[in-house]
Amino acid sequence: METQKQIERKEEEEETLKIDTDMATPAMESVAVLSLRSVINRVQQAAQKSGRSSDQIRVVGLPEDIEWHFIGHLQSNKVKSLLSAVPNLAMVESVDDVKVANYLDRYNGSFGRKPLKVLVQVNTSGEESKSGVEPSSCVELAKHVKMGCPNLKFSGLMTIGMLDYTSTPENFQTLANCRAEVCKALGMTEDQCELSMGMSGDFEKATESGFWTSKDRNLRSLQIEMGSTNVRIGSTIFGPREYPKKQGT
Repeated sequence: METQKQIERKEEEEETLKIDTDMATPAMESVAVLSLRSVINRVQQAAQKSGRSSDQIRVVGLPEDIEWHFIGHLQSNKVKSLLSAVPNLAMVESVDDVKVANYLDRYNGSFGRKPLKVLVQVNTSGEESKSGVEPSSCVELAKHVKMGCPNLKFSGLMTIGMLDYTSTPENFQTLANCRAEVCKALGMTEDQCELSMGMSGDFEKATESGFWTSKDRNLRSLQIEMGSTNVRIGSTIFGPREYPKKQGT
């Protein structure tokens, strides 16, 4: 006998499919919706055979033309495999040295792809645990990407604020200052230079028209525009990360 939760889940899936069907063209109905139904049915059958509940399995469908952004630390010896494995890679947001930029430029050109958008990662918090160039070096690296890497397109700057958020506003302001320096050096407008800053815990501070200092316990707005154009939202959408437990704990 089905539980109320299982019934509600089925109704939700049916409603989702109904909405998709109502919005779809006949071609989309035959290709997308029917394929999704088939996948869901196969997942349910496989779950039953293994003695598991289908409620424990999430079906995620992505379009073929989805564009991916790489935001983790990138080692030069991983560049080729990244480019070959992700054909829809639209941007690398974590270029932090000349060597990585050169490898990206070389392999992106050898694969015959259009210029790859890249952001220079800046370590605005000064934490040793974080990657990124020092703020004083961001202009030099940005200039190298723009002038010396024809298969790359310099698109802006990225930073990660402090984990406890105490200095996050100052970190974001530092990146905004870096953008002003980069734009002046490269003859760009600020609209041409993206700022990727702000994640699940601090994106509001990155986008709203004001920021707070760590000394301001009342969180009073200083009305200084942060100017973030890209926010990297993960756990707010997908839930907190689940780390594997170590043996013996």
